[in-house]
Amino acid sequence: MKFDFFKSRIFLINIAVIVGVSIVLIWAAFKFLDIYSRHGQTYMVPDFLGRVPSEIKENPDFKNFEFQIIDSVYDNTLPGGVVFSQDPLPGTEVKKNRTIYLSIVQSSPEMVELPDLGNTERQALSQIAAYGFNVGKINRVHSRYPGLLIDFYYMGKKIKPGIKLPKGSKIDLDIGDGNHSGVDSVDNDDYIDYNDDE
Repeated sequence: MKFDFFKSRIFLINIAVIVGVSIVLIWAAFKFLDIYSRHGQTYMVPDFLGRVPSEIKENPDFKNFEFQIIDSVYDNTLPGGVVFSQDPLPGTEVKKNRTIYLSIVQSSPEMVELPDLGNTERQALSQIAAYGFNVGKINRVHSRYPGLLIDFYYMGKKIKPGIKLPKGSKIDLDIGDGNHSGVDSVDNDDYIDYNDDE
C-alpha cells in the first residue's frame, strides 16, 4: 500500500516534469557555454609583415584582433615603422579578440653609450659584446705588454668611453703585441668625442 503513491499518476507526472526541466536546463547551460566560449568559431591570422601598425589597427578587416607592439629593432634593409615579425604567425587559427604581438623596424638606430673597455683585449671584447657593439679590425701594435688595449676607433677615428654610437657599430682595436720597444699605455690626448658634434 505504501508504494502505491509512487505508482500514482500525479507522481509520474511530477517525475516527468522534473526530468524535462532538468534536460532543458542542462541544454541551456551547454548552449550558454558554447556561445560564451565561441566554441568552434576561429579566425585565421593575416600576414601583417611590412604593414604599418596604425594602418593595421584602423583597418576594419582586422577588427577581430587586438594588437600590441612588443619590440622594435633597427634594420637598414627595411623601411622604418613597418612590422617585421608577428606572433601568432600568419595562417594561425585563433579566437576572436586574440592579441597579435608585433615587432617593428625602428626608423633610426638605437644609440648606445660606449662603456669603459678596460685595459686588456679580453676585457674590451667582453664589453663590446655586452653593450651590443661588434668588434671590427684588431691591429697588433708594438707594446711592452701583450694583450694591452692601446686605442679604439669608430669609422677610423679614435674614440673614448661615454660617447654614444649606433647599436651594432664596429669598434676597431689597437692591441699590444709584447714588443718591448713599443708604447705602454693609451694616449688620451688624441681622442675624438663624437658627442661634441651633437
